[in-house]
Amino acid sequence: MKQVVLQSLKNQAVIADKCNVAERFFDRLRGLIGRKSLSPGEAMLFPDCNDIHMWFMSIPLDVVFLRADGVNAYRVSSIREGIRPWRLLPVRDGAADLTLELPAGAARLHALEKGDRLCSS
Repeated sequence: MKQVVLQSLKNQAVIADKCNVAERFFDRLRGLIGRKSLSPGEAMLFPDCNDIHMWFMSIPLDVVFLRADGVNAYRVSSIREGIRPWRLLPVRDGAADLTLELPAGAARLHALEKGDRLCSS
């Protein structure tokens, strides 16, 4: 699976230095299911995705919905913090193009806000 580094353009903070990009069907299907934890700096990015489910998940997540904003550049569309495992309803942002899953607390730690720009390398 391809891995990228995600950085905030607001303050140059590295949001995730081990961000797996789920481009293939089975990578997208599995996502983070089965993971018992995410280390600081770990994340998963889902291109062409504007909703997620928490079925079969065992860890809480911060979910950052992104819109494409140029080549390898994104703008934060919305943020949902501390989404609990086994949440019955999906988490969705109809305006988003990509979904970023981070360890719970990471969005606040990096002071992410709607409208922030991120880039990947």
